[in-house]
Amino acid sequence: MLILPLLLPIAAGLLLWALPREDAGLERAFTRLALAASAACALAVAFAGEREVTIWRLTDGLRFALRTDGLARFYMVLLAVVWLLAGWYAGAYNAHDEHARRYDCFYLCTFGALMGLSMSANAVTFYMFYEMMTLLTVPLVMHNMDRDAVAAGIKYLIYSVFGASAALLGIFFIMHFAGSTDFAPGGILGNIAGSENLLRAIAFVMLVGFGVKAGMFPMHAWLPTAHPVAPAPASAVLSGVITKAGVLGAIRTIFYLFGVDLLRGSWVQWALMALTLITVFMGSLLALREKLFKKRLAYSSVSQVSYVLFGLSTMTKLGLVGALLHVCAHSLIKDTLFLSAGSIIHETGEVRADRLTGVGKLMPKTLAAFTVASLGLIGIPPTGGFISKWYLAQGGLASGSAIPWIGPAVLLCSALMTAGYLLPVSIHGFFPGSEPCVKGHEAPAAMWVPTLILAVLSVLVGLFPGALVHWFEGVAAALF
Repeated sequence: MLILPLLLPIAAGLLLWALPREDAGLERAFTRLALAASAACALAVAFAGEREVTIWRLTDGLRFALRTDGLARFYMVLLAVVWLLAGWYAGAYNAHDEHARRYDCFYLCTFGALMGLSMSANAVTFYMFYEMMTLLTVPLVMHNMDRDAVAAGIKYLIYSVFGASAALLGIFFIMHFAGSTDFAPGGILGNIAGSENLLRAIAFVMLVGFGVKAGMFPMHAWLPTAHPVAPAPASAVLSGVITKAGVLGAIRTIFYLFGVDLLRGSWVQWALMALTLITVFMGSLLALREKLFKKRLAYSSVSQVSYVLFGLSTMTKLGLVGALLHVCAHSLIKDTLFLSAGSIIHETGEVRADRLTGVGKLMPKTLAAFTVASLGLIGIPPTGGFISKWYLAQGGLASGSAIPWIGPAVLLCSALMTAGYLLPVSIHGFFPGSEPCVKGHEAPAAMWVPTLILAVLSVLVGLFPGALVHWFEGVAAALF
């Protein structure tokens, strides 16, 4: 059963590629059916409880294995929901794109790679799916195949290969010291007397490597380059999901390989915390200054994903719960924002955020979803963004740092800047004070319905966070 969530979408993607070219509508229907079946399979496995299977053994210490622990099952549920809705949107968005079939093939295969990444039972399996995910998402970035798209795809690939190589270096050392790379709550290192400083340095290298995918300073530059040129549904999943692969790698590194006892209170913790707070502030500031709509949202992702990394850097239960809550909230919110922006650009042709006066009169459903998601990203109750940032702030205060308030203060400054670069779009869109500056009409239902569903889910996470908090507290309890 554990193999099905990764094999089914990959098989569907390959089958779609191999089938003779038929009616575009039939291909779109096949893609949506395959996505729905793959998502249902993933949800069934996720809610079936914790299981493990070894696919094959490379050596006595290296094995290709899958496990559905609490963290894996959360990622599987989140991925299934987001990937299905963004994929449904893509069917309408790419309806007149001659390369829509190619997009759908890689989109389906990437879903399988992400399922394998989520269920990886050890660092070797994780690395294999991590690289597979990178290679499969490059064509999504380069989809338009113009000069800017190709350049952005190459840049994304170079950054990703560097980050993965740093992670692989750490895996070599883990295998040397532990004799295994299996993930275990609390870490797998045994007697390391005399090697603590070396292992801390290796842990930092791995965290920087995974931070590349998460857009952490100073390796964040691929995000604002890739998002403006990628199709809107690709931008949505790159920001909402693919960046979280780096977060998952950081979680596995800190809590399942090295353990918090080795890293907490060391220079690794403070260096990681400093980098995340720099990224949070810098990303928000750059977003505030940016006029291009999708590039503004890309800089926003740079900032917001580092909220999650900040929560991990506190190395507290509260911080970890807040980080996982923000993974969920941000994925739903940022997908909503990118899909809304994609619909607006698709229907009006306007790519600048400062030229959307009156767009709410033309596209009320789309801008309503954008506004709800904007409130969530700012952290206004009762949205999911509020509850996640509450836990992150509490985790920062409990981190034991010399200046415990610095983290919450930076998060608050970032929230104010987030309001500054998102709310004007909604205010001028719904209350133009004059005739609309743009021309267009509401997006097709197949585009605004998935967008609105994601916006509603982001609010429901804030209204009813109890089940998620209980789930994440159970994950955290096993790690501390």
